[in-house]
Amino acid sequence: MFPIFSLHPASRLVCWVMLVIAAQCLSGPALALVLLAMTAFGGATRRRWLQLLRRTRWLLLSLLVILGWSVAGEPLWNVPGLPSPSIEGLADGVTQLGRLSLVLALVAALMAAMPTDHLMAGGRTLLAPLRRIGLDVDRAVVRLALVLHYVEHSPAGGWRALLATVNPLGPSVVDLSLARARMADWGAVWLVAGLLVIVCSV
Repeated sequence: MFPIFSLHPASRLVCWVMLVIAAQCLSGPALALVLLAMTAFGGATRRRWLQLLRRTRWLLLSLLVILGWSVAGEPLWNVPGLPSPSIEGLADGVTQLGRLSLVLALVAALMAAMPTDHLMAGGRTLLAPLRRIGLDVDRAVVRLALVLHYVEHSPAGGWRALLATVNPLGPSVVDLSLARARMADWGAVWLVAGLLVIVCSV
């Protein structure tokens, strides 16, 4: 088993958040190379990634159009009466589109590598300190588990079918039990933190 898949779920979530932050620091050839490397992931991750890209295609296109036509710079063409995007705006749009696509790839990798129960249990571990300010962490995590369940197993009628059902079906049990984090888990967190510092300081 690949080492990162054996890490404590809470450590995986922390590493994942730092990787998402690092993705925002990538641009140009480095971003293109990382996106190319993400295509080498297994079939489950690739399928989830393509599904997420398909669901967000209009958001991605809108992002490119908004930045292309709103950022000042050298026009791409000079046709009277036809608004032109700027070269700088399109470059910014492609960069942001690549970063968002990379984040979606990381989401797909996380969901493929972690069962929902482990994901929720890891989140519960990270949110545990919020109990001191009165937050019911267990209830919040269980509700999030239900949301993820309906995202993964949406009914034929979509969200309207959920609203029309008095008692929509969901998981009857959510297991939030976990073993304690090990030294290797903390080592992985510090390793990814170092990677984040290097990437964002270049």
